[in-house]
Amino acid sequence: MRVEIDNLGIPPLAGLCSYDEACKPGFSIDDNVALLRRFNYVKTRLHAIYSAHIARTPEWEVKSAFSLHLWLDAEHAASLRKRVSEMREPPLYLDKVPDPGLEKLMDELIRSDTTIELLTGIYAVIKPEMIRSIRRHLEETNPLTDQPTCRILKIILREEEEMQAWGEQALAALTREANDAALSRHWQEILRFYLLDAGGIFGDLLKPEMQHPAEPRSDGTRYEMDAMPRRDERFTDPFNRSAEIDAYYKDENRESDERTYALLYKRLREMDVPEWMGPILYKTTGKPWEYYTDISRQLWDEARHAMMGEVGLYAHGVAFYKYPIDISSSVSLNTRFEPLEAHTVLWAIEQGLMNKNTGKRWEWQIAQKSGHELATLFQDYDWADEVLHSQIGRKWLLPEYGSLENMQTQVEPLWVKWGDGSGNTKHVSNHKPWWNDFVQEIRERRDGTRQA
Repeated sequence: MRVEIDNLGIPPLAGLCSYDEACKPGFSIDDNVALLRRFNYVKTRLHAIYSAHIARTPEWEVKSAFSLHLWLDAEHAASLRKRVSEMREPPLYLDKVPDPGLEKLMDELIRSDTTIELLTGIYAVIKPEMIRSIRRHLEETNPLTDQPTCRILKIILREEEEMQAWGEQALAALTREANDAALSRHWQEILRFYLLDAGGIFGDLLKPEMQHPAEPRSDGTRYEMDAMPRRDERFTDPFNRSAEIDAYYKDENRESDERTYALLYKRLREMDVPEWMGPILYKTTGKPWEYYTDISRQLWDEARHAMMGEVGLYAHGVAFYKYPIDISSSVSLNTRFEPLEAHTVLWAIEQGLMNKNTGKRWEWQIAQKSGHELATLFQDYDWADEVLHSQIGRKWLLPEYGSLENMQTQVEPLWVKWGDGSGNTKHVSNHKPWWNDFVQEIRERRDGTRQA
């Protein structure tokens, strides 16, 4: 039985829903928490998968997207964890496996061997199922009593759909050949079996009747990541260190335009930072989730900086992969350093960038004086980001070392170790000079004298 309510023509219930919609039973607190734990678990594992594969994934565009999606999944997990804490007193069991079936699924997914398998598992299996599960949660929960959850899920859903749209296009681009498409279908079939066996992320799907399609790749132990940075075949001579880019933009005897081009290339080169931060994230365990959201934000910012450089070269008519981008530094950090050591090196670099006479403020001034509006904008945001990153580094490293003095004493030996390791790759390249060709090409395209 319902009664007519005179609301003076004003939408009732703060516009959340109708009276009838607010009368549906929805989820109990226990059921709601159980579902959010499942969502959080998948988000947390996706974050680890991105972290484990950013370095070894060769396609620049995939590295860029993984950097963004890693941060978004970290933020989503943080929101879900907070919501659970609002509904239940500790212990919250947010770091416990909610379903052995989901664990098996994610253990197989992280062992994807190629970019095609990764994209298939994430964007053809997990993300569509996450979208379906969130939509069902929103449909079934009470929109009034559970409004805080609904708000969080609506935000997550929108960003999930954006991630999924990218993933579908990327997977389609890499599976144009019949053999690649067949590989994708086969891996999707295997992971789909595990997904169904777990009842889906929501837990409502029927278990498969078919036999297991393949032997599991996981032996039940933690996945050992491959931290070696890789670039695809478009990138030439990735260990070429002939260009002293940092020295070029600092050299006041060089023309202002060349100094700004050096800054754009420095931004481009920053893709090596996500490549060395991925292993830091994956290998560092047992931290509060705030640690992973903070470091993930920094990783995404660094990828964003590299894309600024990518756009800067595009604006000058130069493909970002045409000239060498040295990866020897990240190779050294990823193969010879423990996570704490690599993070300390990163913090030391950021501290050096805070100097107003030689750091980020100065870089912004160089771009500004050159009259290059786009580079000035990029440097402005790069400067702001690096201030944040310096704070993040101090926030999480100080407790490890006990004091700023102890932390600073570790920098010099780590700096030497890093330089020694970077030098080990010198023999991989003949270090053919290329910088002058790069600057000449940009100037000719700028002045309209470059022949097509």
